[in-house]
This record gives sequence, structure tokens and C-alpha cells, in this order.
Amino acid sequence: MANRFFNPESGVWQAFGYVGEIVMLSLIWAVCCLPVFTIGAATTALYDSVVHVLRRRDSELFLRYFGTFKRELKSGALSTLLWAGICAVFYGIYRLLASRSAAGPVYKTGLTLYSLLVPFFLLCVLCWVFPLLSRFTFDTLSLNRTALRLSLGHILRSVLLSLLTIAAFLACYLLISPIMFVPGLAACLSSFLIEPVFRKYEEKDDGGTSPCQKEKDDGGRVPLSERTDNEEAKPN
Repeated sequence: MANRFFNPESGVWQAFGYVGEIVMLSLIWAVCCLPVFTIGAATTALYDSVVHVLRRRDSELFLRYFGTFKRELKSGALSTLLWAGICAVFYGIYRLLASRSAAGPVYKTGLTLYSLLVPFFLLCVLCWVFPLLSRFTFDTLSLNRTALRLSLGHILRSVLLSLLTIAAFLACYLLISPIMFVPGLAACLSSFLIEPVFRKYEEKDDGGTSPCQKEKDDGGRVPLSERTDNEEAKPN
């Protein structure tokens, strides 16, 4: 019994290992987000590490995280700045509408719906952006356009991802200490909603019917090129 307990291959120690890796990834992510413009790259690296280190067990934690972080720093920063601009536009419109809130109860109701539904929709799209970046090759506009397409094509998954993200944010914001494990746990739970969608595109690509084109590299990413019905996918 004791030998089984102290066996590093036992389920108990493997569970401890998973918990330790979730904590480590959460702390690394939090530190890498501090410059703010690196939030996109940090989140991309977190999702990629959760999939390859925690779930597939095919990579080493630090090498995987910082390799992905370095590789996606530019693309992640551009997407972070783009979404900061989108949020600024939303807030500007909200302030403009709020300044006229004395117009009547119908106007106030419309403003309330705008302030709730638009941010939630934007979050539904944003939840796909950095997981996509971790797996496929895009320019910034194509990345976000594809995230929009996936969010609309998989509405239930998008809603669940958004609710999970909101719950994780509130836990970290209100209690602080959960930041030690919540980001990694949330990314891991998110992967169970996102990976089936990614696998569908990758499997279609093997049959030549999808706009995906595989190109294996050290990071294991898959270039994804968009095409119309009359265009062939172009490798990136």
C-alpha cells in the first residue's frame, strides 16, 4: 500500500503533478500579462501549453510556454491592441448614449441592453481568438474574422466559453488568490469546448475538403487559409 502511494506513476502523484502544472502555468501567465500589450501572447501560450503539456503530455512546460510566447508575441500584441481599440470604441459609444439617458425609459432600456449584450457578444468572439492563434497561422484581420465566424457557427460553445471566462475573471478580481490556479484551470476547461471544433477542421483537411493546410513545424501549428468557393487554399 505504502509502495503504491509513493510510486511516482500512481494516480495520486499524477494528480499532484497536474495541479502543480496548472498553478505554474497560471503564475507564469499572470507575470507575462503585466506589460498589458503581452496579454494576447501570454494567453495564446497558456492555451497551447494546456493542450500540449496537460492534455497530450507531449511537451515540456517551460519550453512549450515560452517558445509559443516568443513566437506569437508580435501577432498577440497586434490582436491585443486591436481589441483594446474595439473596447475603446464600445465605451465611447456607451458614454455618448449614456449622456442622453434622460430621453425616456425606452431609451434607458435600450442602453442597458447595449451595455450587456454587446460586451457579451464581443467576449464570445474574443474567446476564440487566442486559441486559434495557438494552432493556426493568420494575419491579424483574418484571425479575428475567423474567430467571429466560429463564434457565430458554434453559438452554444461560445456562450459557455464566455460564461467560463466571466466566472474566472470574477474569481480572480474579487478574491485575488485564485489567480494562482484559475487561469490554467479555465484554459484547460475551455480546451474541452474548443478542441472538438479544431479537430473537425484538421480532420477535414486530411480529406482535402477543408480550407486547412497542414504544415508541421517545431510549434505544431497548422496554417489555416481562408478561401472562397472559387479559390484554392494558399499555404502561408
